[in-house]
Amino acid sequence: MKQIALVVSAIILGLAFGNITGGLKFSAAVCLVAGIFLVTPSLFKFRFSDFSIIKTHTGAIMKNLWINYLLLTTLALLIGYASQDLGVAAALFLLALLPGGGMVMMWIKVSGANVKVGFVIFMLNLALLLPVTLIFSQFNNVAAAYFPTVDLSAIGDLAAGQQVKPFGPFMLLIIIPFVVSRIVLKFFPAIVSFTATHQPLISKATMFGIVFYLFSLTTSQLLFQVSILDLARAGLATLVFYAVVFIIAIKLTGKTPDEKAVFWHIATRYITLALILAVFNVDIYGATFILPIMFAYFIQIGAAGFLAKMETKQPV
Repeated sequence: MKQIALVVSAIILGLAFGNITGGLKFSAAVCLVAGIFLVTPSLFKFRFSDFSIIKTHTGAIMKNLWINYLLLTTLALLIGYASQDLGVAAALFLLALLPGGGMVMMWIKVSGANVKVGFVIFMLNLALLLPVTLIFSQFNNVAAAYFPTVDLSAIGDLAAGQQVKPFGPFMLLIIIPFVVSRIVLKFFPAIVSFTATHQPLISKATMFGIVFYLFSLTTSQLLFQVSILDLARAGLATLVFYAVVFIIAIKLTGKTPDEKAVFWHIATRYITLALILAVFNVDIYGATFILPIMFAYFIQIGAAGFLAKMETKQPV
């Protein structure tokens, strides 16, 4: 609950700061900070031999893949099309393509799931980040014809000329943290020991700083410029999407440790990464594009505690 309160506080304070100051400009350095301080410590525990458990846990691995990348993406597209707002549809599609997230391993541990299976799934999802961003970069070209023209009047020159750089997030969040982790493991064992001792504090401080920064950005202040109708449409679509996500996670997973690990990778989305990617696309999809991702913070974080209690009621 402390982690939930921390993130919600960062959201509220970030929005307040951005609203008062007019918002901060985005810097790609935040991706590097997120990679170094959130991903690298987890990679200290990673060995390529960990992937050997895929042979004995194929069912859990395959379930994660087909539910997240086939079933949920299809349902996200249907919900997005029903909204008849290209920005909302793009945001839901992006959320569907980004399962798990920064807090998923914490919930896996809390609920008594198989931590090794959960970690391998987490690494596989990260490895898929490059094809995910490549697929998403083509969404506008394929889907725009099925939606009304996007209203970019609220955007102005806010993000003019910015586009998704598919290899950028992959480099900053995967390649660089992995290389740094191997260097630190070989030459700086004291750092490994320090992060092992203080990782909860490091993770909380980094998460608070990143979320505060993202919500204080100029793009995040578009929340205060959209109409009530746009807010309602985006809010309803996001609620429906998460309702579907939670129902599927509950109904299609069991109570074994492996199934619980899969449950959390279905029930949670990598919303911080989604918000980072949204900054590069707001000039394409309009102000409504960031709304579902913002609402996702409150829905996912608010529901996580309840889902954790439910998952620990009948452990196997």
